[in-house]
Amino acid sequence: MSEIRSRWLALYAGYVEPASKEIFSHVEKMIIGTLIVSAGAHVSSNEPAIALFGYLRHGLIGRGVELFGVILLLLNFIDGLYKLARLNWHVAYQIVMSLAYVALSVRLVQLILAFRSE
Repeated sequence: MSEIRSRWLALYAGYVEPASKEIFSHVEKMIIGTLIVSAGAHVSSNEPAIALFGYLRHGLIGRGVELFGVILLLLNFIDGLYKLARLNWHVAYQIVMSLAYVALSVRLVQLILAFRSE
């Protein structure tokens, strides 16, 4: 029984733990990027009650925040794609992962905006 446990611990330490850390790191960065994009979209679509630096237009500030969030999402996407490319996985799997990342990012922005509008 101790041999099975030691094999499992070796497998976990060698493969499962690093993979789960990478996945959660990318998901965390994606959530932060989508929150920034949705905050910018909310500011640019609605005139908030908060005055932003007095003279700056809300739409301009909102578009800038959205652009910053999109740049963060693109950098996270490129980092994940680079890490996938270093692995010896099939290209089709990499394409599926890329499409899932883009679809999940768009859906998260929509979901956050839906919560903000209620």
